[in-house]
Amino acid sequence: MFYRQLEIRWVDLEPTKGSETQKKRPCVIIQSDIVNRGSKTVIVAPILPGHKNWLFAVNIIPTRDNGLDKERHINLKQLRVVDISRVQNLQGTLEKEYLKSIQDALKIVFGF
Repeated sequence: MFYRQLEIRWVDLEPTKGSETQKKRPCVIIQSDIVNRGSKTVIVAPILPGHKNWLFAVNIIPTRDNGLDKERHINLKQLRVVDISRVQNLQGTLEKEYLKSIQDALKIVFGF
């Protein structure tokens, strides 16, 4: 299956250790479409409840397109590389208006 950047999909993040984001939860596909083609792994970021004023978080408003039920945030400090067998149902697609904020947060996380 081919996953697309900015899709929101349910991902089984278990097993985890320590402070890693746990459970099965919605995650946004961060990895580019070029890399996604034929890849057995994908880079995702968990979507967590509530609004956060962290430099590495992007707050999301629920819409019909993204399929979210309430205000949430993408925690870009908790990026995960997961096998595609962990990636499950499509929740929705994150609007492209968030892409710049995601890129800015990733610059902070990686120090670019």
